[in-house]
Order: sequence, then C-alpha cells, then structure tokens
Amino acid sequence: MKKKSIVIIDTSSIIVEGLKTIIETSPEFKVSKIYRENYASVSIPLHGIDILLVDPRMSSVSQFSKFIHDCRTENDSMVVMALQTTYLPAQMLEGVDGVLELDDSPASIVSKLRNTSNKNAGNKTSDNCDLSQREKEVLVLVAKGLTNKEIADQLNLSVYTVITHRKNITAKTNIKSVSGLTIYALLNNLVTQSEFELSGGE
Repeated sequence: MKKKSIVIIDTSSIIVEGLKTIIETSPEFKVSKIYRENYASVSIPLHGIDILLVDPRMSSVSQFSKFIHDCRTENDSMVVMALQTTYLPAQMLEGVDGVLELDDSPASIVSKLRNTSNKNAGNKTSDNCDLSQREKEVLVLVAKGLTNKEIADQLNLSVYTVITHRKNITAKTNIKSVSGLTIYALLNNLVTQSEFELSGGE
C-alpha cells in the first residue's frame, strides 16, 4: 500500500515532532517534509503531497485564505488540515478540509487524517463533505439539544473550541438555527429520528 505523503508547517518544534511521531505509527502515512517557518514566508512544492497540515495562527485571516487558495491552485486534490493550537476565528478555518486539535488523542489524529483524506478523495459531492469529523460530532450533539458546556464535557474540549466549531458549522452550512441544523443532521444521516427522539429533542 502506497503511503500518503504529509507536509507539516508549524513553528513549534514540540508540536511538529509530536505530530510526526504520532503520524508515523500508522502504516498509511509518511511525513515527507517539515517546515518550521511561517507558511507565508516559505515556498512549498506541493505536487505529490496528499495532506498539508498547517497552523493558521502564524498570520492573518486574509493571508491564510490566500495561502489556501494558492495551495488549491497548485494541487487541487490535496487535503488541507488546520492545526488548531489556540482559539481561531471561524473565518480562519473556512477553507480547510479538517482540523487537528491540540487535545486530540493519537488515535483520533490518525483517524481524522484517514477519514478526511478518504472523504476528500471519494465523496466530494456529499452534502456534508465540507464538515470535519469533529464538526459532525458537535453538530450531532447540537441536534440532540446539548448546550455548549455539555458538548465540551462530552467531547473533552474547551467551551471556546465548541463555539468555534459551531461558528464553522454555521458558516459552512449557512444554517443559523438549531432546528435547521437538526434537520440538516437528519437529512445527512448524522443522526437518526429514533436517536433524536430518545435524546428528547423537539
């Protein structure tokens, strides 16, 4: 099996080396290149790269949006995932395919890489293909009527991270109401009617 090639861009040696170690425990992936520089100041050859992991916090929203656009232009089949090491505004994450969070477990990191890259390759036309795996998890819990605090506790996240995910979900689906998001979750088979009824949703 051909390993998927990953490039990591982050100025933190701890994060980069930790990610590399975790990623390379899986036979599916290899870290081809590491850049410990700001993505806005380095020229990155992207041909042949399957997944790009980058920390958006290194520059502004507009600079990151331009960077993502340029990446898509050079390699439109590449998966771009953000490394969320701190609170990020929803606009910062709009163009990415998925998010790796600082509190993700090693198993979760590998799972996100696998799911996001497979989804991007084989399911681009799906209605919910723009939502990351964690965003789908948050959406399901929103549909079931949980508060931000309850979602944070259940997913072992901070409340601020949950709020960021909810903003991203709203931006990607263009749905602002909980009832609308619930219908979206039902229509996209993220939650079943029976699960919703059992959860006490209205």
